[in-house]
Amino acid sequence: MASFDSNKRNDIAWNYAIQGSSRSAIKCVFCEKTYHGGITRHKQHLIGEFKNVIQCPLCPPEVREEVKAFVDKKNVTRTQMNYEASMNLIDEDGEMGPPPPKTHKISSNSSSGSSTTARTVTKGPLNLCFSAKQQEKGKGDSGSGLEAKKILRNHAVNAFAAWMYDARLPFNCVNYKTFDKFIGVVGQYGPGMKSPRLPFNCVNYKTFDKFIEAVGQYGPGMKPPSYHEVRVTHLKKEVKKIDQIIEEHKVEWNKFGCSIMMDKWTGRNEKMIINVLVNSPRGSVFLESYDASNSSTDGSKMYSLFRKTIDKIGKKNVVQIVTDNASENVSTGMMMEAMYPHIYWTPCVAHYINLMFGDIFKENPYASFFTKAVK
Repeated sequence: MASFDSNKRNDIAWNYAIQGSSRSAIKCVFCEKTYHGGITRHKQHLIGEFKNVIQCPLCPPEVREEVKAFVDKKNVTRTQMNYEASMNLIDEDGEMGPPPPKTHKISSNSSSGSSTTARTVTKGPLNLCFSAKQQEKGKGDSGSGLEAKKILRNHAVNAFAAWMYDARLPFNCVNYKTFDKFIGVVGQYGPGMKSPRLPFNCVNYKTFDKFIEAVGQYGPGMKPPSYHEVRVTHLKKEVKKIDQIIEEHKVEWNKFGCSIMMDKWTGRNEKMIINVLVNSPRGSVFLESYDASNSSTDGSKMYSLFRKTIDKIGKKNVVQIVTDNASENVSTGMMMEAMYPHIYWTPCVAHYINLMFGDIFKENPYASFFTKAVK
């Protein structure tokens, strides 16, 4: 019972569970459903993506990520321990060291069947190279060095892909020879390596630190991620993950309604982009973006875009549209309120304040102060 209480304190999933009538019965604090299978099944219920386990539809994304990170860290730690244990059997010269004495008894019946004798069999160094499963089926043990390295590499590639997508790095960056050298340096340094001084702001992402740590956990000799892995395999996983988050937000849209927020801006390359975001009590989520560089953004175009977005979300789920107070948005907002009486158009307050300060700092003496502050 003491060990059970200790596990209950150490496992983060217990923060979102209630002990049922039996030890295996767990009640989810979000959907309030009771499952049998212990805390492991409850973690699968919160994370999702497991066969024969229904994902909790009310679990917040931050909780799902927290539990997933806890499980991943626990798996990596266990894998490292198994790998280090297997490597401890080999000395610096690459030869097997003296194994600990392991014996087991074998009983044999006498001819009369009334008595038994036991003989002790001592396992030698060769026995350490084979598990019971290997001897029976010829399959490798999941805790072997090769399997451990495979799991560690997959963890590292997954961390790299997450950083790559955050930093918007090109897919072909993995084809450069310098990238192979970079992976090698990180692996030799080990966990805890500080972010090297790479150009641009790609090192400022939190996912970069996780990538460095994951490669360091693998150690020297890691095979760098391939173009196919980052362009196909892990990209599909990331898309599936984002789709799953959006589906969770849709539950809140149907329940409480939502606000559509449209942000129009022009980048350094003179391209005009319109970002569409949706806000609800669950939070804000990016839905899609439109490239409006080659088309006008007059009232009719914005009206068509508004209607398309509302139809995609469901008009019964939309209660408000928020845009800046550009003339085409003002006219479009009025048209939308006439078309959908239950939807309100609201100009962005931040945009109003920005325009107010812009006008103020054009007047003296504020103009000179503003110019000096910018410099």
